[in-house]
Amino acid sequence: MYLLDLIPAPTWRDIADILFLTIVAYQLYAWFRESRALRVIIGLVALGGIYSIAKFWDLFLTTWVFQILWQVLLILLLILFQTEIRQVLEKVSPMRYLRSRRRVFQKTFAKELSQTLFEMAADRTGALIVLARNDNPSEFVRAGQTIMALPESALIKSIFNRYAPAHDGAIVIAQDRITQMGCILPLSEDENLPEKYGTRHRAALGLSEVTDAICLVVSEERSEVATVVEGKIVTWQDPKALAGNLSEITGGPEIRVPTLKGFLKGIFVENWRTKLSALALVTIAWLILASQQEAELIITTPVQHTNVPSHLMLGQGSTPTVDLTLSGGRNTIRTLKDQDVQVSFDLSAITLGRHLIKVSTKNIFLPFGVKIDRVAPQKIMVNLRQRPKDKDPDQPSPSL
Repeated sequence: MYLLDLIPAPTWRDIADILFLTIVAYQLYAWFRESRALRVIIGLVALGGIYSIAKFWDLFLTTWVFQILWQVLLILLLILFQTEIRQVLEKVSPMRYLRSRRRVFQKTFAKELSQTLFEMAADRTGALIVLARNDNPSEFVRAGQTIMALPESALIKSIFNRYAPAHDGAIVIAQDRITQMGCILPLSEDENLPEKYGTRHRAALGLSEVTDAICLVVSEERSEVATVVEGKIVTWQDPKALAGNLSEITGGPEIRVPTLKGFLKGIFVENWRTKLSALALVTIAWLILASQQEAELIITTPVQHTNVPSHLMLGQGSTPTVDLTLSGGRNTIRTLKDQDVQVSFDLSAITLGRHLIKVSTKNIFLPFGVKIDRVAPQKIMVNLRQRPKDKDPDQPSPSL
């Protein structure tokens, strides 16, 4: 039972706190697990552990060095990971869900483009095409030539002809127009990308990680056509299926009616090991921090008097109780009982009459780990009066 008393009892606020941080931790892991950001975060956690140990052991020099290091490190992280930080902020922004996806391509565009891509794949002509949606990819695109042309099949094939000067770059299509060609896209840093994917796939993946653009890749080595959306590569086997997918994701928001089964499956079944690990880590962190968290309690304690002279007794007007404001560890305060706190005064040197006695720490007895912040009142009234003498039963009562 004593060990159970050492474990902090969570309130409904604590449970909500743990669940919220579990969601945040899982989402951060899901966003960064394939990038260098996760490795940096793990390194920071390791450094934080070393700093905590050094501070606990009172290693002055190590603690001082780490304090200086944290200040410089925060600035470096903001510079190095500004793209990742912006990506996270964009994903949690409410505007991401409020804005509507407008139809940016004609109805026949998806069918015509899909047919063109599969014809190029059959001829082993590599290609990389970016379909811009709500996000403007221009800030991530380097080099390239600005043009304004209709995305006709003959033009696309001529741009990616292996003898054309811009065939190694990407073309950007926005609002039914080819706006740029020969563009260089940011490469993904995903180390788990299969070796069969070359530079085109890595460039498409890199752009899809920072924008909502649809990247279309034609592999000249394998004669494959693939789409890359939000960091996911999907290979297609026929133009009809690809055209249906493009029409769906470029034609406006997809309206899905959520079901209770799908909702529960998404929360408890999908990636349950990772979610359970995140919950365990957050819970352990809460247990460690909650045990150190300070709590406050106001308790009303009766005043006890000891060594009262035998010929005296407490009279009316004596202060019966005092209010104590106590603080200490959260779990210590939670398990504190009224009988664990005592306020006692030694009246052996007190004479007959009314006396104001200041309440000091020597009059208050507290359990280990509990300290007193305030006392009200700071002085108590003690009224000692003469104890009445016992009446002699053999003495006759006076006559009236």
